[in-house]
Amino acid sequence: MSEIKEKQFLTFFQDRSIVAQSSYKVDKNGLPILYMRDQKIKLWKKFEETFPNGMKKTSFMGRLANCSNIKYRDDMGGLCLTYNEYGYTPFESLIAIAHNTFLQKDQLVGRIIFDKYCFG
Repeated sequence: MSEIKEKQFLTFFQDRSIVAQSSYKVDKNGLPILYMRDQKIKLWKKFEETFPNGMKKTSFMGRLANCSNIKYRDDMGGLCLTYNEYGYTPFESLIAIAHNTFLQKDQLVGRIIFDKYCFG
């Protein structure tokens, strides 16, 4: 890969709108871990817009795959991005399920205590 294209790649991944830098994690080479703020394909599109004469998609994806310091977030950030992109609303359903589950358990515990101490 040419030196110019490598500089473009490195410059692109220094942009805070593209990555979030870990304040304490580093890779095996001592480079700070950079967490991608978007999916690879969207990052490629942004890269292509920023550097129209830069590296091609295959080179970009290959270079990204070989970076030990550029990662998806360890938490569910990537999953949330996917859900948001496709318009899923799992958290509303999850909240409703949790609410109903705890409500049922509270009623069950209340009934057990009532039965034990009032009729026991």
